[in-house]
Amino acid sequence: MKKSLLLLCVLVLCGCTYGQDYMDHPSSFIRDPHFTEYKNDRDALESSYLSKEITYAEYLEQKNKIDDKYSKEVQERTDIISSE
Repeated sequence: MKKSLLLLCVLVLCGCTYGQDYMDHPSSFIRDPHFTEYKNDRDALESSYLSKEITYAEYLEQKNKIDDKYSKEVQERTDIISSE
C-alpha cells in the first residue's frame, strides 16, 4: 500500500512538472502551422511598422490582408471538419 501511494505521488509530481512547461510556453503546445505562419507574419509586420519602415496606412492594409488570409484558411478547415 505504501509503495502504491509513493508511486502515485511520484507520478503526480512528474506530471505537474511536465505540464508546467506548457503553462510557461504555450506556443510549444500549439503546433498549428497556419497559426504559426499568421503570427510570424503579424510580428514581422508590426516590427517593420515600429521601426518606421512602413506608414500606418500600409500597416493597416497589410494587416487586413494577413487577417483575411488567415480567416479564409480557418474557414476552409472548419468546413472540411464539419463536412466529415
